[in-house]
Amino acid sequence: MQRFARSLFCLLVITLLITGCGLFPKAGQPTTTPTAAAVPTLDGRLRINQIQGAQHRSPYDGKRVSGVEGIVTAITGSGFYLQDSLPDTDERTSEALFVSASAFGNISVGDFIRIETARVREYNPAGLGENSLTRTELFQVSYSVLSSGNPLPEPVVLGEAGRRIPNFTIENDVNGYAGRTGEFDPAQDGLDFCESLEGMRVQVNDALAVSSTSYYKEVVVVADLGKDASVLSPRSVLVLRQEDANPERIMLDDTFINIPAVQVGARFTQPIIGIMDYSFGNFKLQPTQKLRFEQGNNPPEAVTYEPSVSELAFATYNVANFDPMVSPERLKALAEQIVFTLNSPDILALQEIQDDDGELDSAQTSASGNINRLIQKVKQVGGPEYKALTIDPLRNADGGAAGGNIRVVLLYREDRGLSLAAAPAGDASTPNQVLKKDGKPALSLNPGRVSPQAYAFRDSRKPLSAQFIFKGKDIFVIACHLNSKGEDGPLFGDQQPPGLVSERQRLEQAREINAFVKQILAVDPFAYVVVLGDLNDFQWSAPIMTLQEDALANLITLLPEYDRYTYNHEGNAQALDHILVSLAFLKQLSHFDVVHINSETLPDARVSDHDPVYAVFKFE
Repeated sequence: MQRFARSLFCLLVITLLITGCGLFPKAGQPTTTPTAAAVPTLDGRLRINQIQGAQHRSPYDGKRVSGVEGIVTAITGSGFYLQDSLPDTDERTSEALFVSASAFGNISVGDFIRIETARVREYNPAGLGENSLTRTELFQVSYSVLSSGNPLPEPVVLGEAGRRIPNFTIENDVNGYAGRTGEFDPAQDGLDFCESLEGMRVQVNDALAVSSTSYYKEVVVVADLGKDASVLSPRSVLVLRQEDANPERIMLDDTFINIPAVQVGARFTQPIIGIMDYSFGNFKLQPTQKLRFEQGNNPPEAVTYEPSVSELAFATYNVANFDPMVSPERLKALAEQIVFTLNSPDILALQEIQDDDGELDSAQTSASGNINRLIQKVKQVGGPEYKALTIDPLRNADGGAAGGNIRVVLLYREDRGLSLAAAPAGDASTPNQVLKKDGKPALSLNPGRVSPQAYAFRDSRKPLSAQFIFKGKDIFVIACHLNSKGEDGPLFGDQQPPGLVSERQRLEQAREINAFVKQILAVDPFAYVVVLGDLNDFQWSAPIMTLQEDALANLITLLPEYDRYTYNHEGNAQALDHILVSLAFLKQLSHFDVVHINSETLPDARVSDHDPVYAVFKFE
């Protein structure tokens, strides 16, 4: 009886080998029979999902592997993407990876390949030591093409008809580095969700563009026309919130196709299919098929409010390294925006006006020529004759492009009764002082810089303060351009939560400006004070809260949440430009708005990348 059982078992094994039932695939043929979860298969081969693991770094990192099989789904100049046709049942583990092979012969999409031998590595596309997640790769590869012309694995649908995309949290399980922890929650965390799809074919249905195509040929979309997007504006803009960085954003990039000029609000008429990749601090969907879409229709906004003779209009506008000698067409476009879009405000704070020879790194720091060209062009297109207040910086002492010497400028018009209080003009180094004259606050310099020698403003723009008079009332204006956020960590970087390196300097800058405002209010608690400009931070951020502490109110918070944005960064619409006012002046507010003319527009069609902010106050 034992001999019979032994013979029957051997016969069963031989039958399985002959019939090729899927446990032992025949050489040269793609495997199509589904397997169970990621455990060693009966033939001993290693699966891609085992190499990927349910984590950000492969458990096989640095090790040699062999016998890995999959179908080539896309080819780049440096290798190809390989996806297993036998997915496991664990959504946490990706079924694909990148094979780095500089000379891979006549490989084609649809080839079924066996990796004879390779080494696994976690490749940092940003470079060693950079705050970037890594991409799981095979390198030092030898392989065999077993068959060609195979159907590609079905793409994973992202969104309503497939895997739900986290729409609130990017990462909440890590306080350190995502690649060094075992915490992995793709169901809740956008960072882990995208990692679980690394290298795989994915599909987005009914995509809606929430950014326009950037200079880098990237455009950001949301699935299902934004059905699960948190705060989507009527203009199809996805708004950043304090606790919600919108992980549902999907960035499209141009590795395989040319990304066309897509505008905010465009609707894609066919599913977007491509490879989930990672580079430059972002997961990116690399489409492999031409994009089909219909453009949206977001006409640029314009100020429609008409101030009365007893009202005063303010605006702030970052004009993005303005140099009319390099881009004469921007001069006319900006002048027309000031007159026709912003309705010629009484006081206009401009940021990023370069000196007269632009980014030529010379001894030139004056911008009087550029400013006068703008004033004359405004007049030519039908606007008022503005006067200008500015203080030339010391050479290369205020940050920005070397040689550009960007600065803040105040334009003001006298034709409606506004005048400048009498005081000598300041210089680049002398701090303005708050004096008490006849029981009222007054500035020692007009204009003058706020704390120009303070360490907080080292290599950064110094605030420009001025005192105006309208209808017998003093108005104190502080025009600012605070330290850039450029040093901060990416939202989808390895370090979680992202490091806010630049925040420390903005905090100190905010303290200096807040202290200056409080000096004015100490003399007159009911003084009219306006702080405006590109503050390079969000209304809930520590620097902005410090700036307004016990002194100012931020007008952006008066708008509906969907309208609180002046800038669009990677599909996250956010408020960087602000107007803050003293509480006494807040009571005089007649009108406030963000004028959306740039943040939703294609780069070549806009004057700046910031939207201006506009406010009107009554004097009765």
